Amino acid sequence: MKRFAIAVDGPAGSGKSTVAKAVARKLGIIYVDTGAMYRCVALKSIRDNVETKDEDKIVDLLKNMNIKLTNEGKVYMDEEDVSESIREMDVTSKV
Repeated sequence: MKRFAIAVDGPAGSGKSTVAKAVARKLGIIYVDTGAMYRCVALKSIRDNVETKDEDKIVDLLKNMNIKLTNEGKVYMDEEDVSESIREMDVTSKV
């Protein structure tokens, strides 16, 4: 099977995720919520008191964290369900 990727870009609240999920479902492919992945990094940086502008420390954070996205839309960071935490205002301001 051929491998491919589809990216949907646009401003916050414009319906990117809705469109991406519908396209993935229609094509029978996996939907990957990269925004949730960025939000996990922001949440981890907040919790570990790491400035997001400190690239070296962010790279170290990434090496020591695990992100899992489920088909049901749940987001896990280091085995913790952070599906709601990553949508909080302090995380949004860091993303």
